[in-house]
Amino acid sequence: MNASLGAAGPGFRAAFLGIAIVAALAAGCSSPPEEALLSQFFRAIAAEDRVSAGGISMAGFPGGPVESWEILESGMVTEGPYRVPELRQEETDAEAARDEQFKIFYDFRQGNRDALARITDRLEGDPDAAIGGRLGEIATEWNAHAAERRRLVSSLSEVQMALEEERRRAQRSLLREAPVDYLSGNISEQELLVRTVENGAARDYRFTLIRYNLQNQHGADIPARWIIAAIEPTTEEESSR
Repeated sequence: MNASLGAAGPGFRAAFLGIAIVAALAAGCSSPPEEALLSQFFRAIAAEDRVSAGGISMAGFPGGPVESWEILESGMVTEGPYRVPELRQEETDAEAARDEQFKIFYDFRQGNRDALARITDRLEGDPDAAIGGRLGEIATEWNAHAAERRRLVSSLSEVQMALEEERRRAQRSLLREAPVDYLSGNISEQELLVRTVENGAARDYRFTLIRYNLQNQHGADIPARWIIAAIEPTTEEESSR
């Protein structure tokens, strides 16, 4: 598909958006879903309608004003697992590991309060002081506990961020509000190579599209749509920006 986008002035946007929605729906009836999705996205970008663009894309467009665009390649649709249930279990496990380490950390500190106070006093006077003997052993063990505590806290944070991102992607794809933590199913993914013309110059981008094919606890399908998960420039000058 090759589509041209004219400049949209502020006074034109309100009427344009209504037309764009109708056009996008009509395109969905006669065009492949990826063409309809990109058409809707680029029209929203041209109209500077960030709400509509954000409703169908997890990524902002990294280029400039688009004069025209076309899909050069459409990759095969692949299927992957819906990760929210898995990530929720990982979060539970990471919280348990963190809490257990916190208990070990606390017990060690309580059992060695005097020694740790002496170590702290010595290091405050000289951060590079060598500590030997039993105090040195306690200092080494304390540092190991502290490092493990930091690692587990960081690991939990990473799982929580991944879980929130997966929840947001699922909610964006679904056509109605649903408690995504209790759904099951899989994810469809497709990559597109898209060429735009911006200020008379061709630019290529890799678009990643996703759709969440989910069912509720009763096995009923949840209506969903394709959304844009990522947009990456592939031309060398764009990638280096």
